[in-house]
Amino acid sequence: MWRIKNRVVGDNQPVFIIAEAGVNHNGDLDIAHKLIDAAAEAGADAVKFQTFITEELVSPETPSASHHIANVKEALSHFELIKKLQLPFSAFQELKVHCEEKNMIFISTPYDMRSAEFLIALGVDVLKIASSEMTNYPLLDVIRQSKIPAVISTGMNFWKEIVESVNFVREYNDKICVLKCTSNYPASAESINLRGISKIKENFSDCLVGFSDHSEGVEISLAALGFGICMLERHFTLDKTWWGPDHKASMTPAEFNQFIHAVRKSEKALGSMDWDVQTEELSQRNTMRKGIYASKEIKRGELVTMQNVKFLRPPRGMSLKEFYFEFCNKPAKADIRTGQNITRAFFED
Repeated sequence: MWRIKNRVVGDNQPVFIIAEAGVNHNGDLDIAHKLIDAAAEAGADAVKFQTFITEELVSPETPSASHHIANVKEALSHFELIKKLQLPFSAFQELKVHCEEKNMIFISTPYDMRSAEFLIALGVDVLKIASSEMTNYPLLDVIRQSKIPAVISTGMNFWKEIVESVNFVREYNDKICVLKCTSNYPASAESINLRGISKIKENFSDCLVGFSDHSEGVEISLAALGFGICMLERHFTLDKTWWGPDHKASMTPAEFNQFIHAVRKSEKALGSMDWDVQTEELSQRNTMRKGIYASKEIKRGELVTMQNVKFLRPPRGMSLKEFYFEFCNKPAKADIRTGQNITRAFFED
């Protein structure tokens, strides 16, 4: 379990909801600030950005990612696109202060070592390790030695890579949350494999487990709650129609607000492994279950059988179980009139 400022993250706690602003500011600091305001108003616990130096992340020859091609209707190279989305380090100082003013947890994903060192010096609340950086051991080493809580996303990685990298980070850092993730934007339902959450929980029992959902709609995130996640990340934008690689797979403020309400309502329905009749069921129980009633007149000494009783609501007297196994086919010790409720008092002690 983690305590991050005034939030507690872990099992049996409200799911920690991250609004993944990412690069949906399109390189505009004013939009980044508006994303924080909108995420706070929607009810998110944290907002996450991405911190990088383009020249230390992408070479000019890097081919465009599939979701860049699909979602950015502009002839830009991978390098040119990333460069347009870059914010200066000074911007993140402002954004962190803004998050604190909004009582939000500030998170960012560093994509290179200089960005990681900057965020550590800045005092970021949580560091995110992107799926693409799972095997970037120089970066992992910087992050793990900071001992800042680390969220590790597992998309596009083979299981062996995940195990090795998570084990590497937790040699120094005992505050790790591993996120089940499918790295496509948007991701198809068929690609999500929610049962992978159980595999993560079984193999990393000392880590928190969450879900980074890149699918469309709310259904898959809500289904993930049933697997015991304690962290949930969704992409967040001010406008899904804007230019940029991630807007299409993101939620608008109105959608995000509805999503959070759906999560909180679903959490209430999860309950616990304990079992009891619920308070609101008691009136139904006291009306809908059945008692034993005489279907005809039964004389003293006559056997009370299945042929001279009927089972009717409400459940007065003894239970049907008691009658069937203890008193059925036993003589009545007093006359029973038609329609009378049959209780233990009608049988010999």
